[in-house]
Amino acid sequence: MNATLSRDLRVAVVGATGVIGSQLADLLAARGFPFSELKLFASERGAAETVTIGNEEELVTELTSPADLAGFDLAFLAASQSIASEIIRARPAPILIDLSTAYRKSSGIPLAAPGLISREILIGFKRGGVFGIPHPCAYALAAILGALEPKPAFAGATLMMGASTAGKIEVDKLMKKSADLLNARLEQAEDEQQLAFNLFPDEDEANLAAIIASQLATISDSMPPIELRIVRAPIFYGTALSIIMPKVSGMDSWRDRLRSAPGLMLVENERPPSVIDPAGAEAVAVQFEIGGNGASLWCVIDNARIAAMCAVWAAENLISNSLLS
Repeated sequence: MNATLSRDLRVAVVGATGVIGSQLADLLAARGFPFSELKLFASERGAAETVTIGNEEELVTELTSPADLAGFDLAFLAASQSIASEIIRARPAPILIDLSTAYRKSSGIPLAAPGLISREILIGFKRGGVFGIPHPCAYALAAILGALEPKPAFAGATLMMGASTAGKIEVDKLMKKSADLLNARLEQAEDEQQLAFNLFPDEDEANLAAIIASQLATISDSMPPIELRIVRAPIFYGTALSIIMPKVSGMDSWRDRLRSAPGLMLVENERPPSVIDPAGAEAVAVQFEIGGNGASLWCVIDNARIAAMCAVWAAENLISNSLLS
């Protein structure tokens, strides 16, 4: 991976105490990324906390301004859109990988997704030095639907998002609300949606569906029309995706195509995977069934791990092309 590098790199992770940031730090170490220094940053709230990397506990430093990243070769921005945008404007490092792009429509920042964007295309985008990742659901839909030939005329999908898709704060909030409800001490405003033990359409559903559609158009040119519903599920980590497609001639070949597609793990002859089964996995777990009227797929992902994987894959390919040598 680093045969063309003349030195190991100084790497920063911004938002290291968040759901995705902690996965990023762990994945960089697990994949043997060639860093001489891995510095973890967070907001004032997350500063002085520790993040587990392998068997070690690493201290997190407060990020006071983009200037704190000066001198680093590569920075992963697993922070809010406002913080990421401020850092990108300042450009303190040669390569910035912005994970907040997962929640934005395509905006000219190249999106990195293994198996969907080729290494050659990614390298061709290197001039600007800023890269993003797609929403994990967009990645999953593109990997699944892109593998199917012949293409279905239409796909209907329901995305069920756990609290981790909105970050650590939402995980903590759901945990507190669940405990309060179980202990009969839940208090909330009359117009406030109950989070615990409840399932409901996401309040930002239309916007997020448009973001995912925009990203699908960017990372794949062979998507069938998709109708997407997005709901919030009372789970702490993970995401589930249910896809329904009408019958099409030749669909018997879909199982083999899904089995051999990059980024997918076809679950066969077993019980359907639950949303907690792929924890820590970097693949989309898929169960596929053909019925009398069409096909159905049940898919579960570790959304944080997949987001981190896309970002680290981009970094590995960019540095191996002598961008920083």
